[in-house]
Amino acid sequence: MAKPKYNTPEKRIRFLKKRGNIVTFKEQFFPNGTANPGRVQILVGWLEKAKVTGHVKIVGQTYDTPLFDSIERLVEAIDWDKMEAWH
Repeated sequence: MAKPKYNTPEKRIRFLKKRGNIVTFKEQFFPNGTANPGRVQILVGWLEKAKVTGHVKIVGQTYDTPLFDSIERLVEAIDWDKMEAWH
């Protein structure tokens, strides 16, 4: 059996910060808060945190995720079990 890749918060956040990684969410999100087609995956560009509000989003190489209240909420929205199985 393979060694777990995303079993700690530190490993998960490190994965989210690496450009080019593909992230799979538990539920569809609508890029940039628009009526664009719902997505469940994003190709990471970088993580962005708003200085004033503390909101966090993944800036993707094609589109961005919506804003999350915190990095913890962002991490909770990701389907780590599915990603563990796929990677």
